[in-house]
Amino acid sequence: MSIFFAFSDETGQYQQRRRRRFLKTHPYYIRATYLIKGSEWKILSNEFLSLKNSFNLPIDKEIKWSYLWSIRNYQNRNEPIPSNSDFYFLRDIEYHLLIDFVENSLAILNKLSFVKIIYTVTFNNNCPSIDKTHLYKMHLQEHMQRIEMELQNSEKNLCILFFDPISREKNELLRNAYNLLYFEGDFIEQYSHIKDSINFENSHHSVGIQIADYIAGVFSGFLKNYSKSKEIFKERIKPYIRKNFANDPFGFGIREVPSNPAIRDEVRNKYYLV
Repeated sequence: MSIFFAFSDETGQYQQRRRRRFLKTHPYYIRATYLIKGSEWKILSNEFLSLKNSFNLPIDKEIKWSYLWSIRNYQNRNEPIPSNSDFYFLRDIEYHLLIDFVENSLAILNKLSFVKIIYTVTFNNNCPSIDKTHLYKMHLQEHMQRIEMELQNSEKNLCILFFDPISREKNELLRNAYNLLYFEGDFIEQYSHIKDSINFENSHHSVGIQIADYIAGVFSGFLKNYSKSKEIFKERIKPYIRKNFANDPFGFGIREVPSNPAIRDEVRNKYYLV
């Protein structure tokens, strides 16, 4: 039997009713999942911790993608970071060093023999008024389907999914949606290659989830046309996105939710320009 681990995280927000201010702040809701062999998790973990040491970063603290942009803004304005902020522990570290750390963290994927990345994205400006619970379920379903299809080449393959806990309410929502899809199915008759429940891991305790955060964050920055995000996306992420036999990721490793050909073409154009 081959055991696989899938680590998943989200970035952005979604609301069923969206005002202009919300849309400006949150143009996308994104879920990112990456799939690796369970036997290679130790490589990922050891390399990540070693990298933190080499950058003189605290081992017991999580460096979130969102922290980088907040720190950048403070440093560009030459303002001190408030002592009550979550990233105060990074107050003496230059923003560019943190970006280098993230890029080197993603470079660890190159040391693994198997990596597949799956993205789902909702463009809030173009999304119909879908109930929030249903939209999250739609995202989850796309990831479950693609993991199942990726591993169905061997009857003995099995994947365990690890998610970042968000809130008690949302965790329960995801658990129930997952359980419903798993046992009642959809167009996939049976999810026989993924475990029957989601595991939630606190991101500050999980190397896997921390890297999923970077994978999600870089994709968001890429969609927003941020130059550094586009560079990291091209070099560190694009090679690992799940694709079909014709090397096309759309519908296989990148999926717009809900389905929308115009949105797919917009993302496709950005993808082939980097």
